[in-house]
Amino acid sequence: MVTLATAYMVAVALGAVTSGVIAGLALRNPEHDETRVLALLTAGIALWTGGDLASMLVESREATILVTQTIHYLGVAIVPTTVFLFAIVYTDSDEFLTRRRLGALYIVPAVLYLLALTGTSHSLLWTEIVPSDVTPVGYVFENGLGFYAYVLYAYGLLAIGTILLAGFIRRSNDLYRGQATLLMIAAIAPWVSNVVYVLADTDMEPTSLGFTVAAGALAVAVFRYRLTDLLPIARGAVIEHITDGVVVLDGDGRVVDANPQADTYVRGGCDAALGRQFDAVLPEQIAGWLDTDGRVTTDDGEKTATTAVQLTIDGTPTYLTVETTVLTDGDRRVGQLLILRDVTERHRYERELERQNERLDRFASVVSHDLRNPLNVADGYLSILAERHDDPELDEIETSLDRMEHIIEDVLTLARHGDVVSERSLVDLAVLVNTAWNGVDTADASLRIETGDHRVAADRSRLTQALENLFRNAVEHGGADVTVTVGTIDVDDAPASATGRSAAPETSEKVGFYVADDGVGIPEDDRDAVLESGYTTNRDGTGLGLDIVGQIVEAHGWSLAVTESVDGGAQFDIYYDGIEDSPPADHGDTDRSEPATDEYDRPGTDAADDPSEATSDATCDSSVS
Repeated sequence: MVTLATAYMVAVALGAVTSGVIAGLALRNPEHDETRVLALLTAGIALWTGGDLASMLVESREATILVTQTIHYLGVAIVPTTVFLFAIVYTDSDEFLTRRRLGALYIVPAVLYLLALTGTSHSLLWTEIVPSDVTPVGYVFENGLGFYAYVLYAYGLLAIGTILLAGFIRRSNDLYRGQATLLMIAAIAPWVSNVVYVLADTDMEPTSLGFTVAAGALAVAVFRYRLTDLLPIARGAVIEHITDGVVVLDGDGRVVDANPQADTYVRGGCDAALGRQFDAVLPEQIAGWLDTDGRVTTDDGEKTATTAVQLTIDGTPTYLTVETTVLTDGDRRVGQLLILRDVTERHRYERELERQNERLDRFASVVSHDLRNPLNVADGYLSILAERHDDPELDEIETSLDRMEHIIEDVLTLARHGDVVSERSLVDLAVLVNTAWNGVDTADASLRIETGDHRVAADRSRLTQALENLFRNAVEHGGADVTVTVGTIDVDDAPASATGRSAAPETSEKVGFYVADDGVGIPEDDRDAVLESGYTTNRDGTGLGLDIVGQIVEAHGWSLAVTESVDGGAQFDIYYDGIEDSPPADHGDTDRSEPATDEYDRPGTDAADDPSEATSDATCDSSVS
């Protein structure tokens, strides 16, 4: 009997000490509701078992009753309700748990503790306390109606908590299944032993032994599955069935969660990654992008960042985009969310598109070469015939050959000028306008340049092509004597929807330029259609000229709008939408008398770019040089 009592005391002592240690560990991580409730639960278990142990160590009847009333029953009052509360919080089922409802849960335990403190003055909790040689405590507490009422309350809460834990185990992935299973054991073991005590006719209460088993299960959950550190955070963000891989890191860079789709990218699988540092389980291409604690520090302080990586999985190249988002609790960072998106198919599509563009460029070059050869032959024979015969029909042949030449040039431009402009130089817009004007057959048309000394960062060749097409369009549709005006657009003159900026009348910032004419104009209903490929109102036109303009403008990151000029003709507005994203231009060492107002609008010009003709309100004809 002495040996059995000693073994019982040792088991109860282990349960009390283990529970106290777990409570202390949980309090090291108090920012989560789960750890706070876990600390209260294990502290209650320590009081329950510690009070049982203390009542065995004291010798007098009064001391035994006092320890049972004040310590043991405080644990009895705390534990059942807190087990239920922990199950609710751990399984993320606390959406209806308000402070008032939480307080109501502990009303019955509070009443029980009051009954225990006054237990010797009534028979509601204990009907009798008698000496016994059977129990290690040395006394038997005969239970009253209040005790059994509390048992029913406690068993009801336990049943609900057990159901919640069982459902969580069933739907959770391997990362949390082991942890939750141990919690289930810790919840059930004491109550199985308590059921034995309540239903069996015995004076020996084995409930404290059940709590020793519970403490052992919680210890494994803490030290093997890192329960106090790796309680679920952001479970709502980790959706099991999304196609992207998701990995959640805690504040110290340890893996705390992942969905099945991330298993492919985690060394050893997600289950083995639980609790380990990110750089030990994530591919080095991803881990090298993160800081030592698993975060990405951005220059602008943003909470999200994205990168692209290439991995080799089962010998196959795989391309991922990795997006990381900081998880915060108020202003405090508590973790990191990584989303791993497989973009291999998109990458293959982009590569195939690049190859198609290369094939298109080669095809256009071959076709243009093969067409130009017979065109040159036809043009040669046409020159011979023109010397021999004065026939007006020869002029029609020449016009057709010229149109074919224009079609070839337009097709080549469409094939080659669709890429994004990556290299720019700072050019004087007036100089570029003059160059483009002299490259077009402008008949009796005249040109007005109202750009002042405005300069723009652009691909000189491609912007020249766009201006040539705009000038050619004005002459073809506005008449041989049309007047074309090129000017700049101030920020206060541009609609906010076009520039994406707020109007600032007090500044002289240039947000674009325009090409306008005084011809017949373009009906409002047709202004979007004229920019479409193949649209033309001229039976001899290709319908590609303005489409090329649109592609060149788009390649610069700008936007193009068709409006009505002040003279009633057509006006094409080009806005520098992508001005902030454009690479800085080399402005040289020329001394400026005024501060620059924009990267693309600097007062003054270099001497080499300062034509005498490029003055404000200058009027030019087709002979301008």
